[in-house]
Amino acid sequence: MVRKKVEGNEEQRRAAAREARRAGEAPSARKVTTGASKQKGHLSGGGSPTHEQRLNAIHQGKQQHQPGPADAPGDTEPAVTYSGRGRPGYTEKHERVFQAVAQAADGITLDTAAREAGLPKDETRTLLHDLMEVHGLVTELQGVDAPDLGPRYELRPSF
Repeated sequence: MVRKKVEGNEEQRRAAAREARRAGEAPSARKVTTGASKQKGHLSGGGSPTHEQRLNAIHQGKQQHQPGPADAPGDTEPAVTYSGRGRPGYTEKHERVFQAVAQAADGITLDTAAREAGLPKDETRTLLHDLMEVHGLVTELQGVDAPDLGPRYELRPSF
């Protein structure tokens, strides 16, 4: 049976799913999957939901929906932004993270890299970004684990 195409075309859904993955979220969490137009948002927060919250739950995932304050989950991390940092130099901390990546035979996760380098996870994420984008030493692999454990990092292949 062929499913009915609703709420936007394939390219729009794929683009929204890619954007969700880049932001570190599941496309279904953002309600941009093909079934999103039929999914009702979960109303949490204790007590009775307001009229606005109920209406937003109905319209989430639709093309014309403009997210409002009722859509914003309260316990998510703020998005990491690297703008305005310029081109950071290669420091001793960069070297520690680079060594952790270099010693991993088949890539390394963010958590493992942070533990190996002895640095906080947020700082390690920033250092890995520098090693990828500024210094060009590391590359990011996505979707390589059977249950997806997040991106893995490995040395960039030499040309």
